[in-house]
Amino acid sequence: MRVISFFTAKGGTGKSTFNMLLASFLQYEQGKRVIVLDFDAPEYNLTVTRRRELDAARRAGREIDEATLYPIESIEVLSIEELRQLAGNLPGLAGRFDYLIMDFKGSFLKTDAVFQMVVEKCLDLVVVPVELDGMSIASCYSLGNIFHQLGQRMLVFFNRVVGRENPKMYEQFADFFAKGGIPLSDCRVKNTVKMRRDSDAVTGFVRSSICFPGKEIRAVNPEIVKLFNEVLDYVGKEEETAAG
Repeated sequence: MRVISFFTAKGGTGKSTFNMLLASFLQYEQGKRVIVLDFDAPEYNLTVTRRRELDAARRAGREIDEATLYPIESIEVLSIEELRQLAGNLPGLAGRFDYLIMDFKGSFLKTDAVFQMVVEKCLDLVVVPVELDGMSIASCYSLGNIFHQLGQRMLVFFNRVVGRENPKMYEQFADFFAKGGIPLSDCRVKNTVKMRRDSDAVTGFVRSSICFPGKEIRAVNPEIVKLFNEVLDYVGKEEETAAG
């Protein structure tokens, strides 16, 4: 079982959107067995989105077989000892699931779930969305240094790209990340209104936990699928290296 999380140490960066879409991509398009742990208390965005989608489907007269959906488990705020115990129990999921996706709140304190999962070596890969602004990049670089010290693998990509940015700026920041030993994806995910809106049974926006709207995503933001394939390839290479 591979464990992946899109995460940043600040809120509002799109991490929950990507965690949900990756889980949907794996389960509904790739045919993998997926489970999501939602640590993002008290908002629980993924849990709430799933509930809203199911309610909307029922109002529209659509029958959804919930047994075909990947489970989303809301995790209450736990003590450090409880988080360590949870980390120790995660290997027990390996026989039932191919992928575990974790969604965390935007904070990286020692008492946070994400910090303990990193310390306990639970995460195969953390994927970090970063925007082309100084504060976002500085935060990502600091997080990368901490991950390096803790032995956590990561992959960074530029999110919410407008398209009017000077290409040289991307080149400069790519060099900046490279000097810090931080892997940077070539994928640049566009900033679109649809990426900031939830799917429901009627409107069919690109964010959904009950389906993977591949046609729509490939039309409005094809870099997302490219990024997901890169993430899976990145994790797979680690597996091959370990086997070798």
